[in-house]
Amino acid sequence: MTNYDNDGLGPEGSYFEAKARQEEQAKRRKSNATFPIKITILYLVLGAVFNLWHPGWLLFLTIPLHYMHPKSLTDLLTNPVMITLIYLVLGFFFHLWHPGWLIFLIIPLWPILRSK
Repeated sequence: MTNYDNDGLGPEGSYFEAKARQEEQAKRRKSNATFPIKITILYLVLGAVFNLWHPGWLLFLTIPLHYMHPKSLTDLLTNPVMITLIYLVLGFFFHLWHPGWLIFLIIPLWPILRSK
């Protein structure tokens, strides 16, 4: 049995740190379970009250982003799902389809730039 298998004490050696980590994981599981429901309710409200059915469906692209749990803002912004969402927002709201497609170049270029 390794230190990581011990539920009472974490690798840090503190019962309270292990307990806080367990509470954070429980909170994250609850958030993961309710997030698609919240997005669906928000979509229905936007559609029914404000007649924003068309751009409202973009909210559903936030569901995979929520489950990915990026470690940093750059991980979030360079994610292919986020890049697609940004492209669609640029196109639908600002009519920037033509220069907007250039954002897709971030997907292959970011790992190259990050490695240097």
